[in-house]
Amino acid sequence: MAAGVGDYQGKCRDGALHAFGTARIFEQRANRLKRKTDVLTWVGLVVPLLIGALVGTFGKNKLWGLVITIAAVIAAVQLAMNLWSLIRRWREELSYSSGSAAANDSLATRYTALADGPPALATLRAQFEKLEVEDISRRDRDGEKGVTEKERRMGMRPTLRKYQRPCGACLAVPTTMDPSACGVCGQF
Repeated sequence: MAAGVGDYQGKCRDGALHAFGTARIFEQRANRLKRKTDVLTWVGLVVPLLIGALVGTFGKNKLWGLVITIAAVIAAVQLAMNLWSLIRRWREELSYSSGSAAANDSLATRYTALADGPPALATLRAQFEKLEVEDISRRDRDGEKGVTEKERRMGMRPTLRKYQRPCGACLAVPTTMDPSACGVCGQF
């Protein structure tokens, strides 16, 4: 039996749900990585600037040894964190996460638009298939990034809330972003 307009609308709505949730996951990752890289950059600049300002203002005095010791400890911690960020590829992950969030938001929007205003069946089928190819490619790339169960639950809650869908486990439609005790849409 051939799929009708309603079948494609349902597939589009399911695609929108998945893409929206994935966008939230990568948006959260990007926000977290941006904060970390911003702190590293700030510490890397503020320590030498403060030392220069202190020397320029007060010159060498009896507290100079203490200032150098504190600055050296901060610089050592900052150097270790910079090394860790290079090893963990924070900048590349930030770039990927930001791009994935935007791409998945676009997919969700286009799926929703296709479901809400479907064209004639032949056009709907063609547009859906084109969108599905793009979505599968995005899912494959996102799947390589090791999304955790906690992140999946975190992505599920705003998705259920936006699309006013009940959770499959607790049967509640979330009204807030506060974590619940549910093992599907909470505990994040």
